Amino acid sequence: MVGCVGGGNITREAWGSVAPATVGREHQLGNLSKRPRHACGLKRSGPRSVLSNADLDPFRKLVKVRAGVRRGETIASTMHSGSHFTVLLDGLACMTTRHEDGDRQIYAFHYPGDFLALHGFVFPDSTELIEVEALSNCSIGTIDRDVLEQTMQRRPELGQALWRAAMIEASIFRQRLVMARWPAQQRVAHVLCEQLFRLGTDNPVIPLSQIEVADTVGLSVVHTNRIFQDLRKLGVLSEKRCIEVVNKERLQELAAFDGRYLNSSESLSRWELRIED
Repeated sequence: MVGCVGGGNITREAWGSVAPATVGREHQLGNLSKRPRHACGLKRSGPRSVLSNADLDPFRKLVKVRAGVRRGETIASTMHSGSHFTVLLDGLACMTTRHEDGDRQIYAFHYPGDFLALHGFVFPDSTELIEVEALSNCSIGTIDRDVLEQTMQRRPELGQALWRAAMIEASIFRQRLVMARWPAQQRVAHVLCEQLFRLGTDNPVIPLSQIEVADTVGLSVVHTNRIFQDLRKLGVLSEKRCIEVVNKERLQELAAFDGRYLNSSESLSRWELRIED
């Protein structure tokens, strides 16, 4: 993946203790990071949050590190969700499917704290093949499905949090449909804005490659590269090889970006997971 050295890492102080080298070791959720990030996972944010620290205790005791996953490998699948529920602890992943001609279609990107293959968890009998692919070396945590369902019976707030995360994921899918008829430049700009919003930090580097952006907006790599050149000429992106936004306001203007579909008045909130030894 093309990127700046050290760029695009998400809340590294919160996630650095969990790396792919921890294969076979078990971790429990420790103190929660206070830095906000908007994604399809768990976070406590603001007075309208669904869960309290006490509510989270039963959940965090269930999450364990299963394994490290190498870049390019499949982390989870809606067709093979099996007996466990998966959470991304470290790294970058994407939800994807393959067309008949073999071309990849990326629907959404996953960052640390995100639930993976929620569709397969909510609809276990679905015949639609959607996979989560590791875009970098990743660490994942798993929860036994039966244990989680039993816990949700005692703690319905956990089930509500999962439902809300699924709704955010569905909002991202709907946005992709809306974008289908937009001009190519607007589609690319919108995807970049979405990632900045979800990362929720002051870091201007988006940890994606032009190929991954192309597979998201349905353009060829050559066409996508031309759009990136245009964005650099407009002063939106830097001249660096990585995707570095230098004029966020102009990028949002080109995208006509409205991030409310990702964060509906903070009521669709999630917990951030922090793993400690």
